[in-house]
Amino acid sequence: MELNSSIAPVSETPQGLAAYRRLRAFARCVMDGITKGREAALSPSFEVDRELARIPEISLERILGDRWPEIKLTVGRYRPGMLHSEQAMAVLSILVAEGPKEVLEIGTYMGNTTRQMAENLPTAIIHTVDLPVDYAAEKDEGTGIPKDDFHLIKSRVVGREYLGRPEAARIRQHFGDTATWDFTNAGRPDFFFIDGSHTYEYCKNDSEKCYELCNGCGTFLWHDVDRGHPGVVRFVSEWRSLGRDLMRIEGMPIAYWKGAAVQ
Repeated sequence: MELNSSIAPVSETPQGLAAYRRLRAFARCVMDGITKGREAALSPSFEVDRELARIPEISLERILGDRWPEIKLTVGRYRPGMLHSEQAMAVLSILVAEGPKEVLEIGTYMGNTTRQMAENLPTAIIHTVDLPVDYAAEKDEGTGIPKDDFHLIKSRVVGREYLGRPEAARIRQHFGDTATWDFTNAGRPDFFFIDGSHTYEYCKNDSEKCYELCNGCGTFLWHDVDRGHPGVVRFVSEWRSLGRDLMRIEGMPIAYWKGAAVQ
């Protein structure tokens, strides 16, 4: 649709000229709206929103069903890299309801979620993996898989939140790049919290290796399934397309899937 600037005014009277100017202004508004609509449809965020819309939501209450887990939750001021309290509540509630003997967390960071998982499972072993403490992006030899969150990598003090606490005896801290790390070092977990590098490639790598570790029989939670992390959204949408009943927890950037048998 093009605005025809060669159209002459219907009338040379002041009223006719005014009407003509209003018509041209209206046409410009229409064209601006069409242009903006096209730009929005082509923008990356629009595509992420479309992917998110394809992943149905499920309420925490529906996940828990008739189970009423009691959890211990420390609430404080939010800091980058940690879970918001309502998200931690959801993760811990599902964790306690499932009652795994071994857990694998991808992405330790400061260890806040690690500690809270150990506190809520008093007999379980919590495996958690993060990059080596001396990792530096400028010295990364490369694995062929792109990383992100370099600002968090640089600021982390791995395990700070659980070191020196009683539950630390049941936490197994692993160091390595999950692109090359041997996942069998994490024992036989059947509960997975995936919150490492948020690129599509790493999310796919981490999830598929966790899947292999439990032979498809486990509970999976992914963090940061939102517009700000298109790689994670792309992957979880892809996993759902394989026939796995993966859903987003209602009102939260967390995806949930429980496999009862090899899919």
